[in-house]
Amino acid sequence: MGSKIVSPKLLIINCPSEYFAYIPMGSFGLCDYLHKRGIEVRILNLSLYRPSEMEEKLDHYLDLFDPTHIGLIFHWQDTAEGFLWAGERSRLRRPDARILAGGFTAGYFGENLLRKCGFLDYVIKGDAEKPVELLLRGVGEPDIPNILYRTASGAASSEITYRAGRKTLSGLSFANLACLYDHELYMEAAEKKLGFPLFIGRGCRFSCGYCGGSRGAFGMHSGTSKPVVRTIESIIADLRRLKDFTRTIYICYENDRNYIKDLFKAIQADADLVKVFRLNYGAWALFDEEFLDLYRETFVLSPDERPVLELSPEVYDDESRKKVKKGAFHYTLRELRENLNLVNSRLGNEVRTSVFFSRYHDTIRTYEDMRREILGIFRFKRDLILGNAWNAAVSYDHLSTDVGSRYWERYIDSPKDFDTLISGTRKLRIQEQFGFSFDNLCLYIPKTLTTEEVFRSELLIFVLRTLERSCYEMFHILFSCLDAELIDAIEEIINSLYKNRYGNVFRNMDIVELLTLLKARITGEASLLNQVPFADDLLDLCIRKAQCVRAPHEPKSGYQTERPKLNNQFISAHYNDYLNLPAFLHKLKKGPDKLVGEMTVFIFLIDEIMSMTYDTYNFTIREFEKGISVEEYHQLMNKKGIFTPSYHEDLIARLFQSDVLY
Repeated sequence: MGSKIVSPKLLIINCPSEYFAYIPMGSFGLCDYLHKRGIEVRILNLSLYRPSEMEEKLDHYLDLFDPTHIGLIFHWQDTAEGFLWAGERSRLRRPDARILAGGFTAGYFGENLLRKCGFLDYVIKGDAEKPVELLLRGVGEPDIPNILYRTASGAASSEITYRAGRKTLSGLSFANLACLYDHELYMEAAEKKLGFPLFIGRGCRFSCGYCGGSRGAFGMHSGTSKPVVRTIESIIADLRRLKDFTRTIYICYENDRNYIKDLFKAIQADADLVKVFRLNYGAWALFDEEFLDLYRETFVLSPDERPVLELSPEVYDDESRKKVKKGAFHYTLRELRENLNLVNSRLGNEVRTSVFFSRYHDTIRTYEDMRREILGIFRFKRDLILGNAWNAAVSYDHLSTDVGSRYWERYIDSPKDFDTLISGTRKLRIQEQFGFSFDNLCLYIPKTLTTEEVFRSELLIFVLRTLERSCYEMFHILFSCLDAELIDAIEEIINSLYKNRYGNVFRNMDIVELLTLLKARITGEASLLNQVPFADDLLDLCIRKAQCVRAPHEPKSGYQTERPKLNNQFISAHYNDYLNLPAFLHKLKKGPDKLVGEMTVFIFLIDEIMSMTYDTYNFTIREFEKGISVEEYHQLMNKKGIFTPSYHEDLIARLFQSDVLY
């Protein structure tokens, strides 16, 4: 009797990462391709689970599915450690299975991975559909395109001759969630981020120096430089599938804006799809009126759950942007500000815009360059506020050093060695324990910046962010009045106190101490105080706010003492309503010396700061200083003609909950 023929089965594993829960979209297309050819295939996304669960989940699904082949997604460089763990664990649990890896990072390191990762049998470089099918069907390695494999003498590779064209990609579904284990968890995770990514195409026609998905990078990790887009009809078909699983989608693929507009028109023309989805959109070019009008007419907009429109100028300086975003859509910061105003006028408060800058590009050579960049980005924030662009948020994060990007090739020592990536990620983890933390895999920092200059830059950004996050209104009021002189004042504090302080200043920043030092610095210099004559009062408010921050109580009963006392620890009176930032900045336009004060009382609740005029405070809440009961308070408000039962009942309950009344 002959041996039993085992049908091939592929389990694709999205390797775990604390940064990425998303599955690269090509994995869904590969599943559909193999399924249509009668091959069993499933996806397991380990990033959906807590670290304590991952081993159990991986073992469970390996046993449940019993794969002959295991495919490791090694697309994002940030998943390097997860790739090693998943590969080693899979080999331990399934010693007879064949293990392959694919994705940008796998394709880039190629043969180096085979030499260094004993669990690995194959690497797919570039498009994977046909190569994986042939491998699963038992075709000999030399006859499979786009593959690297082990030989007796080391490793060998075939030529990259397979490229999925428009017809192939358009014939696949990239929205078939039936192939994904626990797809409900994945959709829940995706909706907490930007939504389910809509697959438009592969490749890029631009050559941004920092990007691992640029035209040049595609040539290295995928063996192709020509982008391919799907037909609009195939994307519409995917949307019809997706609407049964989610109503939030994400597009970040814009080689051709006119193509995107045609897609919007096709969605709008479909009665089953128009006004069904909430679209978060990553734009590579500024928006025009036609795009914004189509967007408004095609997708769901709501002030309660606003979709986001993303723009990524990356650097503040216009000339630097030309070099950094080489060949891509170019625009100046002035044009960007005007464009954000256009978005605001067309879509109002029904969308959010996110503007992304990143630091440590190769156009920054000195600390003074960094300082100008930091100042410019915070000026940009201020200009948006003064221009009433309240729906715009500005981020300034670390630049991710993408494997295969021009930065990686040009500035990283031994770029083709996988050890370089692993040692770099581990070094960052150690750095975060003893110094500032990174919000991206930032392995490249210009060597012209010394360690001390990088530290000073990071500390300046950290202090500015701390002030903005903790005292948003104060920060932008001071910045509007002082501009670069505020940066000077903060640098003096850094140099005199924080730069040489023992321990990790990034972890142990005392906001009250920082505000007290800033107050002393501004009020102690006549030239600064002349520009901000209300600085003493403003900073006292912020210090009080920082002192009043407290954790929410465990759920309290609704019991209220009959004759409550007023806790003045959580009440503060000041000469202006600084928390009404738009109105206050408008008053400041006439000059700080012409500012007419309006006495305002601030009440620090657990979850917000309540403000009211001093007269209103005296007329209402201050009555509790007389020792009256809650019932007598209600009667008094009714007698004064300002009693709305529901409002005052809610107000009193919140004051008790926050210990303002006790």
